[in-house]
Amino acid sequence: MRNNYEDFSKRRLENNLKEKFETIIIGSLSTFEEIFGHLWGHGIDYNKLSSEQKEFRDMWKDVRTTILDKGNSKARAAINELGQYSVSWNRYITNFTIGDKDNGGSK
Repeated sequence: MRNNYEDFSKRRLENNLKEKFETIIIGSLSTFEEIFGHLWGHGIDYNKLSSEQKEFRDMWKDVRTTILDKGNSKARAAINELGQYSVSWNRYITNFTIGDKDNGGSK
C-alpha cells in the first residue's frame, strides 16, 4: 500500500511540475508577444506584412522554437531526475494539541 501511495504522490508531483514549466514557458512567450509582437505583425496574416515585419516574424519563429525546445528539454530532465527520489505527498496536515484545562490547555 505504501508503494502505491508513493507512486501516486510521484505522479501528482510530476504532473504539477509539468504544468508549472508549461505555464512559465508559454506565459513568458505570450508576454513577449504582447509587448514586442507589433514588430512582426502579431495576429496579422503573413501576406499582409511589410518585408521588415516578415523578417522579424521569421526571426521570432526561430527564437520561439528554440525557447520551447530548451524549456521542454529542461522540464523532461527535471521529471527524469524526480525518478531518482522517493516521494510522499504530505497532503494537508492539521495538528491538534489536546491538553487538560488546568495546565493552560497544553501538555
